Amino acid sequence: MKRAIFIGQAMPKIKKDPHDWSSLNAWLYTIGITDQIIKDNFFYSALVDYFPGLKGHSHRIPTPQEITKERDRLEYTMKSFSPEIVVPIGRLSIAHCLSQDVQPLIGIIGKAFLADPYKLLDRELPIVPLPHPSGASTWHYKKENKMLLTKALQLLKRNLLLI
Repeated sequence: MKRAIFIGQAMPKIKKDPHDWSSLNAWLYTIGITDQIIKDNFFYSALVDYFPGLKGHSHRIPTPQEITKERDRLEYTMKSFSPEIVVPIGRLSIAHCLSQDVQPLIGIIGKAFLADPYKLLDRELPIVPLPHPSGASTWHYKKENKMLLTKALQLLKRNLLLI
């Protein structure tokens, strides 16, 4: 099993342990990933390493300034963990990871890319983007998008198992 880093936009408000991303983990379970595999091979991080607060009933999206301020920490995290696969989660993280606009997600989810993630590693790695798994995002509930999510998860599984 290859080492993978999953990078969202911001950390949740409450996290019981480093791998306490229940919605994401539920998706991973569907492709045969267990809690032990998650603990042994995956690292969960974010563009900003803290909860940025609320906007209405949803988590506030980090500002460009907050993301820039956290860039050195993200670089250190990525280089220390030394992933073999990068999984950006959600539109904001995907855009930063691929250094491109990702409107709409339908053109990104279900595809794999080879790029220098977040322009931080000076080398290209396989990148398998996922939509944001939160309940606030309706993208992955739409019928046509569910097929793309399934395709993305299968792509991730194949990339994780490649030797």
